[in-house]
Amino acid sequence: MKSRIKLTYIVDVFTTNMAGTENQVIKMINGLDKEKFDIQLICLNSHPWFEKNLAAFHCTSTVITVKYFKQITTYLNLVKLIQHLRRSGPDIVHTFLPVSNIVGVLAAKIAGVKTIISSRRDYGEWMTRRYSMATKLADRYTDAIVTNSNEVKQLTEREENIPREKIHVIVNGLDLKTFKPNERDPLLKKQLGIPADNKVIGIIANFRPMKRHDTFIKAAREIALIRPDVSFLLLGDGELIDETRELAKRLDIIQRCHFLGRQENIARFISLMDISVNCSKQEGLSNALMECMAAGVPCIVTHSGGNPDLITHNINGYTFDLDDYKTLARLALELLENKATRDRFILNAQEKIEKEMDLNTMLSNYERLYETLFKNKPTSSP
Repeated sequence: MKSRIKLTYIVDVFTTNMAGTENQVIKMINGLDKEKFDIQLICLNSHPWFEKNLAAFHCTSTVITVKYFKQITTYLNLVKLIQHLRRSGPDIVHTFLPVSNIVGVLAAKIAGVKTIISSRRDYGEWMTRRYSMATKLADRYTDAIVTNSNEVKQLTEREENIPREKIHVIVNGLDLKTFKPNERDPLLKKQLGIPADNKVIGIIANFRPMKRHDTFIKAAREIALIRPDVSFLLLGDGELIDETRELAKRLDIIQRCHFLGRQENIARFISLMDISVNCSKQEGLSNALMECMAAGVPCIVTHSGGNPDLITHNINGYTFDLDDYKTLARLALELLENKATRDRFILNAQEKIEKEMDLNTMLSNYERLYETLFKNKPTSSP
């Protein structure tokens, strides 16, 4: 048997398997062909969730803490990271998340790794000027950058001055067996205190400024004034959750809103939804939105970020302009009233997911990229 390609992933930290990037990396680690790839994982910080769930990672895992750049131990650990890469001798290093896309790339270059790939999976709304400058420095030493949507590709090309041919779009992959349409949990509504006959509109997003939960709450009030039989689910946690609750109280809609926090079994809650909403200003490619599409839940989303890569207006869902809560409410009311439209959206959305975003398709695309870059890289060091 020919030797396997030695592939090392470098990731900032795993705090959960539910966040978009972390979820996809775990799928890649566990799903890539082990006869073709010898996979190792390096985390630049540990976390109780990661330590508790090491068995979920079907590869060798190493933690080398690179976090606080004002501490001397961080720079000693940078040396350890470089030494570790030299000893393990990966053919390819692929980095994910902000620190790894800088530190991991530079360490791999110093260690003499021949092929280096980094990732862009969001709109970098968190990125400071210092991060931007450091990222652009690291870009010089990458052989490829992978994005998960065409919108993020265009942003990366424009903001980081990356040649178009260096950027590869590989959309997120979904295990379709996990999200089976129309399999509703008969007890969950009762447990949540939702009347059995109520319709349910949900949003799955952590409470951050870019997610625009205020748009969802304002639309909920508009809908509630017309439809007393609609309840609203909000899944996720984050810095703005208390502020969002306060808004719901001020608008006198709190009694209809169910703030459920972060949930491990997201499919169980998706099964309750009659409509899924995404209000984000900037989105790479939303795993939650893909999961709702696969599960047969019609979607209404902002026409921004990577959302248009998933939803085409009036074909497999509805789109609305950012912050336009009145249009969101109107479209939701129309969708609740029109079963034929709901059925058409569900069918078209599921077909799109099955054709373009199946997990095996994503894994095949990554395998092809890795093999192509490895094959085309000179065997001698530059």
